[in-house]
Parts: sequence; structure tokens; C-alpha cells
Amino acid sequence: MLELGCGGGDDTAHMLKNGFLVTPTDGSPEIAAEAQKRLGIPVSVLQFQDIAAESAYDGVWASACLLHVPRSALPDIINHIHRALKPGGKFFASFKAGAAEGRDKFGRYFNYPSPDWLREAYQDHRWQDIAITSLMGSGYDNEPTEWLHAVATKPK
Repeated sequence: MLELGCGGGDDTAHMLKNGFLVTPTDGSPEIAAEAQKRLGIPVSVLQFQDIAAESAYDGVWASACLLHVPRSALPDIINHIHRALKPGGKFFASFKAGAAEGRDKFGRYFNYPSPDWLREAYQDHRWQDIAITSLMGSGYDNEPTEWLHAVATKPK
């Protein structure tokens, strides 16, 4: 499993505890170093656009990280992820839903996709199937937030 944007390593720790072989990554060298200390395994510094693996992973986990990718760059990054997956591999990503890209009250950029926009960004014809579900939750700002969870399967 390739984890993108592992942050402090919470999801990686959970996956390891449940028997998964995980390659955690983060785009920030400082955050990757802290996660590596916590997890006791290597955590690579990896920018999304630099994913170069080909047919290497059974799954890619991208929880609340691709939501910061500019809309114009997201389809290309999804293509990199598609290439990194083995045939039949699964890809999970979560996004804050919306109608247009913008910034939150802290000035952080979000792409805020709608389900239709996200399906188009995934170029769903490239996937065996793609499911986009919505649920209410919150984020760092503790505001009510509609989250989109996308699960896509690469064709076998």
C-alpha cells in the first residue's frame, strides 16, 4: 500500500497494526521525519507529481491530502496514481466537497470538487469502477463539512 500525505502517521500505524505492508510518504520533509520517528520505518518525501512507480502497489491511500492539489493539476496526479497501481489495485482519496476551488478561513487552498467534477478529473473511463460517496463530518476548522470519498479500481 502506498500512502500519500501520511502526516503524523496515524493511518499508517493503523494499517501496519492490521498486517498491511505500507510505504508511507509525505510532501514535507519535516513531517516525514516526525512520522518516521513515530513509526520506526522509513517515510519518504514525495510530491504527488513525482510518483514514478509503475504497477507497484495493490492500493493507494490518499486521505485528506489530494484536496490541496490545484484543480488543473489533479487529473495528471490521478494518472500517476493509476500508473502506480497493479491491475485490480484500489485507490482511495477524500476531498472536501464544493462547487469551486478556494481558500478556507485559515487561507489554505482546497480544490472543493463536486462529485461530477471529481468523476471527470478521474477520467472514469480509465477505471474498472469508481464510487464517490458523500458524508458529513468536520475538518481542522471544526466546521460542518461535506466529505467526498472516492474509491476507484484499476482494470485487471
